[in-house]
Amino acid sequence: MPQEERPAQQGESMPNYEVSVAYVQLDIEDLDRMELIASVAPGAVFVASEGRTKVSDVVSANSAVEAVERLAETIRSVDSTSEPIRVEFSLMAISDIAELLGLNRETVRLWSIGKRGPGNFPAAVDSVGDRVRVWAASDVYQWLTENSVPCPDIRPLSMVEVTDATKALQRLRKRWLDQPALCAVPEWTKARHEEITVPVTHGAQDAAGL
Repeated sequence: MPQEERPAQQGESMPNYEVSVAYVQLDIEDLDRMELIASVAPGAVFVASEGRTKVSDVVSANSAVEAVERLAETIRSVDSTSEPIRVEFSLMAISDIAELLGLNRETVRLWSIGKRGPGNFPAAVDSVGDRVRVWAASDVYQWLTENSVPCPDIRPLSMVEVTDATKALQRLRKRWLDQPALCAVPEWTKARHEEITVPVTHGAQDAAGL
C-alpha cells in the first residue's frame, strides 16, 4: 500500500515530490519562452514527444497535489499560453533503479526476483519494448525507504496521487479561464499623459460576447 500523505508539522521540512506534468502548446524550440520558464523553474527538465512536452521537476510541498499546483502556477506566472493537461505516472526499469542508487543492474535484478536483499520487492506493473519490465516508481521508493536502503529523499507520486493531482490541474485551468485577461487590440487608447485603457475579458463567456 502507498504511504499516506502527512502534512509537515511545524518545524519540519516539507517533503520533496518528483512531479511530471504533460503540457500542450509548449514548444521547447521557442528559446525565449524556455528562458523565461527556466528563470522561475531552474531545475525543470523538458521532454517533447508527439506534440506534447513533459515537464519534470522536484517540488517541496505539503502534499503531492500541492506540489503539482505549485509547478503549474510557477510556469503560468511567466507563460500563459502553454496548458498542463495531466500528471504523468512515473515508471522505472531495472536500469533506472540501478542508476538512481549507484548500483549495478545485476544487484537490482536479484532484488527483483528475491535472490538478494531484504525480499518482498514490489511486483512489476508492466513490460515495455523488448519485454523490459517496469515498476511504479512510488512502489520502489516505498520499498527502499521501508528497508532503509539509502536513496534520494524525493517521493514519486502514487497512482492515487496522480489521479488527484490531474483533477487539481483541471480545476486550475478552469480558474485561469475565469480570471480577467487582457484583450489583443490593434491600438491602445491614451486616456491621460501616462495612462492607458485596456479592454478586459472576464472568462470564456465574456470573451465570446455572451
